[in-house]
Amino acid sequence: MFKSYRKIDIIFLLILSLTVLILRIPFVNKFLYEWDSASYALALDNYSIIHEQPQSPGYILYIALGKMVNFILHDANTTFIFLGIVFSILTVFLVYFLAKNIFNRKIAIASAVLLTFNPLFWFYGEIGSIYIFQAFFSALIAFLCYKSLKEGGYYIYLSALILGISGGFRLDMVILLLPLWIFSLIYNKTNLKRLLKALSVLVIGVLLWMVPTIISTGSLGNYLKLLSTVSSAGYTSVLMGASLNSQIINSGLSIVWYLLAINLSGIILLVIYLIFHHNNWKNKFIPYLKDPRSIFFILWILPAFLFFTIIYIIKPGYALISLPALIIILGYVVKRLAEDLHIKIPKISVKSFFIIILIIGVIMNGVIYLYPYDLHQGELWETPQGNLTGSQKALFEINVGLMYNQKKISENDLNTMLHIEVINNLSNSDPNSSIIVIRDITREDEGFNWRKAMYYLPGYSVYYLFDSENSHLTNNVSVWLGKNHTDQKVESSTVEINLDPSVTKIIWIMSNQTNFYQQVQSQENLHTIMLPNGLNIYYTDIGNGPVNFTVSGFTFKR
Repeated sequence: MFKSYRKIDIIFLLILSLTVLILRIPFVNKFLYEWDSASYALALDNYSIIHEQPQSPGYILYIALGKMVNFILHDANTTFIFLGIVFSILTVFLVYFLAKNIFNRKIAIASAVLLTFNPLFWFYGEIGSIYIFQAFFSALIAFLCYKSLKEGGYYIYLSALILGISGGFRLDMVILLLPLWIFSLIYNKTNLKRLLKALSVLVIGVLLWMVPTIISTGSLGNYLKLLSTVSSAGYTSVLMGASLNSQIINSGLSIVWYLLAINLSGIILLVIYLIFHHNNWKNKFIPYLKDPRSIFFILWILPAFLFFTIIYIIKPGYALISLPALIIILGYVVKRLAEDLHIKIPKISVKSFFIIILIIGVIMNGVIYLYPYDLHQGELWETPQGNLTGSQKALFEINVGLMYNQKKISENDLNTMLHIEVINNLSNSDPNSSIIVIRDITREDEGFNWRKAMYYLPGYSVYYLFDSENSHLTNNVSVWLGKNHTDQKVESSTVEINLDPSVTKIIWIMSNQTNFYQQVQSQENLHTIMLPNGLNIYYTDIGNGPVNFTVSGFTFKR
């Protein structure tokens, strides 16, 4: 497959591999980053989609790969970060090879360098997250589709198999990259017999992960029921019943996060390129569209972008499915700009301009990712978004929507570490002496959420409470109880939380600006521990005597 690549390609990629390691390892997440990370970690011990370990659709091949690595590393966070770094390197390789096949070595070099230093790609390569696999499979499937388009042969079947298997990592990969795969077959003029064989291989690839996933849930009916809970489109898309305002927010996020994937240096490059070529853009637009490479990139990017914009997008990590394509386009722009600038300033060679542009891009991306922006507004973490002032809300939205950098990872680590230390100190490291009640997580990625508590404090009874104030529930309340990496859920008009005789403290993770907090404070002697990052942890000493009080439909009783 790679016989046409010379020693210079291998040396360059080895240097980039070392660069990825140097850039990633010192800054990696020390604790599981978010809710989903903890769910993946819990799945390594007990794979159960029913208990959202992990959540539907199950990511069974990702968890299986994690289990194999974790057998050696014995730490879930280290395992998933190791996979993230390895597949970051593999994605850089694939982008290089693909760009070289479609264009030339110079564009391949630019693309690989820009991807290595891309802030969003960098960020997701340092946390226990599945989104690096979005980029990897996108690049791999595109590479095989391009080979299929040009050469046919076994690439037709190999691309089908990998497309099918990719669904065991991220289900949306199969759907969003299907148009690209179909185009590669049509352009290659694949006959009906080979087309049917390729479709059969695609189905086999899907069944390889779908069958064991269905078996793990008990039946096809159970799996389909769980699968129906995957999408949040009912809250984000007018096509699914959401409000127009929700649609505008979702579409705006999709556009913003795609721009975030391109990053500031990439946006500047594109703008300068368009300025240089604005006069002849109209004349070349139709010829560009007739080029099969243009159609290839359109079908690689557009289906995912339209789906995220119209239906739903939850995190910027979703945009990584399009990142390899966007990066190769930027690599092409770098080469063309170097040539354009050489025409304007002949004294400086194309090669010099090429190197200068890449260096500027690398420096900008490094500053964006590594500079410790102080936008986290720790003192506002317990403030509901509706109570924020205009300027505070703007900073909050910038932090949550745009600040995907090393500072965010270090803040996450600090917050997780502080919560674990304080809870263990309050209970004298005796899980039987305290229960943990989690009510409000203003920022789920940086907050200490229920899943993190379940994973890092397995011996404790950890309750996650929902009522009309913090959920869509109206007449009922619900509670999730996690202990020893298992959980159960109860929903009713009222829920009784029975306390064991050994429990002497209730540790509260909640906002001090809610009705729930006011009710707890009015009934119990509430103590506050102020954390250095602006958050508070609260606790109640209940001693060994009788306990009987009710807060928002939850009765704590002994």
